[in-house]
Amino acid sequence: MSKRLPFISPLYSTSFFQNTLLKIFSIKIIFSITLLSLLIISQTSIASVPEEKWNLYKEINGVKIYTSKEECHDFANGTHYEYVMLKFENTTNITKKISWSEHLYYNGICSGCDGNTDRSLYQIELKANETTQGGCGTDDGDTFRIFNRFLNYVDKPVLTKYDLVNLIVIDR
Repeated sequence: MSKRLPFISPLYSTSFFQNTLLKIFSIKIIFSITLLSLLIISQTSIASVPEEKWNLYKEINGVKIYTSKEECHDFANGTHYEYVMLKFENTTNITKKISWSEHLYYNGICSGCDGNTDRSLYQIELKANETTQGGCGTDDGDTFRIFNRFLNYVDKPVLTKYDLVNLIVIDR
């Protein structure tokens, strides 16, 4: 006589549980990757200044120079800054060489006005129709940005005025 086994629903089978756990695990991985991607994209978009916030500072020999204030946050170190970002746009079909120095006034006192232009002389080259700009996450040092102020300290110097001086734009 054969022994009858009790009916086991496919809902309670081992393979069903394994498949369900695999699906849940896959969903968690996909969710984590999506969340990480969104964070990276949001950091990138935070680091770039929207086009409408740029103000034309000067136009020389087919090169437009724009400025814009931008907050930069270093949460890991607890420091928060505001910079004046610089954007250079070559509007011509010719490569341009641009050089300048900076006169930066912090609390009304000029830094860089002492005639020592070597410490604040900047030079860049822009190809035809090329644009370059500063940002929070850029590795260009301070070439395309000017420190304005600390956002989380009130007792530190604040940029009260800035001038790009000895500004020269030549064709290459």
